[in-house]
Amino acid sequence: MSALDPAEQKVSAPLEATEPVGDTLLSRFGRWWSRKGDAEAAPAKRPKVEEGDTPALSTRAMKRQREQLRPCFDARLTDGAANAAAQAWQAEYEAASEPVRQAMLTVLAEVAAGADGPGAKAGSHSGSHSGSHSGSHSGAASGLSQALSNARIRFFKRLAAHHGKSDNSACGLHFLIQLRADMLRWHKRVPGLRVLDEDLEALFSNWFDVGLLELQPITWDSPASLLEKLIRYEAVHEIASWTDLRNRLDSDRRCYAFFHPRMPREPLIFVEVAFVPEMAANVQALLDEAAPLEDLRRVKWAIFYSISNTQAGLRGVSFGNFLLKRVIEELQREFPKLKQFATLSPLPGFADWLRKQHGDAIATILGEKRLARWTERHGTPPTDGAGWLAALPADAPDPVVRDTALTLAAHYLVREGAPGQPADPVARFHLGNGACVERLNWAADLSRKGRAQSCGMMVNYLYVPEALDDNLARLGDGNPRMSRAVGKLL
Repeated sequence: MSALDPAEQKVSAPLEATEPVGDTLLSRFGRWWSRKGDAEAAPAKRPKVEEGDTPALSTRAMKRQREQLRPCFDARLTDGAANAAAQAWQAEYEAASEPVRQAMLTVLAEVAAGADGPGAKAGSHSGSHSGSHSGSHSGAASGLSQALSNARIRFFKRLAAHHGKSDNSACGLHFLIQLRADMLRWHKRVPGLRVLDEDLEALFSNWFDVGLLELQPITWDSPASLLEKLIRYEAVHEIASWTDLRNRLDSDRRCYAFFHPRMPREPLIFVEVAFVPEMAANVQALLDEAAPLEDLRRVKWAIFYSISNTQAGLRGVSFGNFLLKRVIEELQREFPKLKQFATLSPLPGFADWLRKQHGDAIATILGEKRLARWTERHGTPPTDGAGWLAALPADAPDPVVRDTALTLAAHYLVREGAPGQPADPVARFHLGNGACVERLNWAADLSRKGRAQSCGMMVNYLYVPEALDDNLARLGDGNPRMSRAVGKLL
């Protein structure tokens, strides 16, 4: 799991009963506790797939769904009967098990491929893609292809218009995000889903344009339902308890999220910020619940230590790269003297990359001098990447082990991948924002996840607002900005 992937995390317990909380917090915890069991039993309206579930719809059910869906593609957007049919299809999909959902998507793709009614050919009521969409809708597309695309877009717009007033039904926009998440999971199994996904991604690129999103702080006083989502969606450092969450939202911390006006209680992406006197070197210190509060009058650094996308269905829709820039602006308004911004980030792909390397490739990366030091201290070097991974324990005090691991990590971050596209997803995000690879930190994340992903290492990406554009240009030229300390490792 990368720092930018959505994830489901479970909270272990609410605050202890001895915690001095007021009536509002007590009632909040009571509501959360009463819902916790239900949420774990049936998470997020995704019914558990039982062994006896039918893997496909019956012939009669498929015929009924075809008849239900066709007017959703063919009729005008103002057609009340077609809108009601689309809402009924949404309700049935939300209530279905996963095998039935997959079968429903198969029918949907079939009907969409044949949607060529009069409304589709007119195209005047359905809108069009943005110019940035991929070549599937280029000027060379046939009139029939354009008509089919307009019919598909009309179907999605019909669903998006649904406000989901029922407690058991999501608003149409949120439902489409969940629908696309299923499309992304099953597009290899269900013929015809790819074109639906492309149309939906293009619509999302417009509907979730950064100019339409709202940046809002999340605090300890935010609604309990929003705090629960923060716990579930945290994808980098698991929130272990309500005390842990309270620590992350304390007075020397900040948390910001992007929201869509149609989904005011559903964060799309959020970042957690810590104020510290110097650039952070390990996450254990940042998340220490016993650490004293920082004096905000003397704070020098803002550290972005966790960034989490929350919606798998918005994959490919770019708004995360605006988040940190907007947050930096907000922090500078609140703290005019604050000038230094950096991340403390994981290297989620490092271990997998190293495991796949041949021994000769690693030897080339390390060079003769480092290999000689390793041999003198530890004997014959490992013969392949898996062996090297086992030889680099996350908390080893040996300086040779430390230097070897940091050298391999520096190469992975800066040299692996295509020009302008680092192999590591978190590096790709931050360097694509114009950040600099500032420092690699040994024994920075000693959690089980940190050890497994990156031998416990983390990296600081430095954000200098006035240097972001220049750094981005260098990345495009295949020469990402790095500090001297990182350069010496290469």
